[in-house]
Amino acid sequence: MTRRILGLAGAVALLSSCDSSQPPIGCPVQSLDWSAVYTLKEPTLCPVIAGERLGIQKFSSRTGDERLSINPESLVALNERDSSQPSYSLGTLAKQSDAEGFCSAMEMPVARKDAPAAGQEPATSISYQWSNVRILATAQAPGTQMVAELERIENGCTAKYEVWAMWPGDVECGSEAGEPDDSVCQTELTINPDFAVTCHPTLLRCVPAKRPPSLK
Repeated sequence: MTRRILGLAGAVALLSSCDSSQPPIGCPVQSLDWSAVYTLKEPTLCPVIAGERLGIQKFSSRTGDERLSINPESLVALNERDSSQPSYSLGTLAKQSDAEGFCSAMEMPVARKDAPAAGQEPATSISYQWSNVRILATAQAPGTQMVAELERIENGCTAKYEVWAMWPGDVECGSEAGEPDDSVCQTELTINPDFAVTCHPTLLRCVPAKRPPSLK
């Protein structure tokens, strides 16, 4: 009996000496389909959009560097009319998160499309400049939420946004009458139950309910 008590005491001492903090998880990024909501940072007379779907991917280079690609839906839609320029921005992604649990993506080049008129479609020029791109990389949300700033220029008119995005981005939440149904976002099994999400009234897709980290 004495040996058993001593054994249990040793086990408790060993467990208590262990560090209970989570080890770093690097900078994971879930691919590919994200849902983003755009909030104007300042008033503008330019055309504005409420948000869109983003194709987001992480790549590893031969030198071991990490890269992050952001491919907006509205630029992808112009690929057929302008194939001379990529629709995505490809920047450098940090290898470890900061003290707040975010991984920064830096040196994001401008992505631009200059599409000529075609049929009923007028000539269109759209560019995206991403900055302060931060991917949440915690055990609770491993590469599934993003906050960023965006300067979007459409036909020479500039609008500046704060961007909140989440993965997965393919969860539609409109009712048969075309109204937002928030219950879809609360019960959808593919969405992390720890996320604070809402059904966007214009996009009719599930998006972050607040600035990431958007958690309950």
